[in-house]
Amino acid sequence: MSKSIYSILFTRLGDRERAWHYFRDSYLPNLNPPFRVIAEFDGGTNPYFLTGAGGVLQSVLMGFGGLDITDKGIVTGKGAIPDTWKSLTLKGIGVEKKSYIIK
Repeated sequence: MSKSIYSILFTRLGDRERAWHYFRDSYLPNLNPPFRVIAEFDGGTNPYFLTGAGGVLQSVLMGFGGLDITDKGIVTGKGAIPDTWKSLTLKGIGVEKKSYIIK
């Protein structure tokens, strides 16, 4: 899960290359066949590591997407997608069901 947080932090620091590295490293080594579910660690055999999957989701929403949860609700900061992505569309965010497009 730490690697997901590193991905968020490097995105917020503007280092998209390192953010992308830690994002991929947070889940790719831990995928288990046949359905590619996320295990707790590389080679782990547990059926599904939910908090690890949550970390990957947070990397996308709060890192690349630039979202943040504050006392004023969900606010947008500076999102920055990896060079390999064309755009990121987030739909149905918050109680107002807002949409965001990050390019």
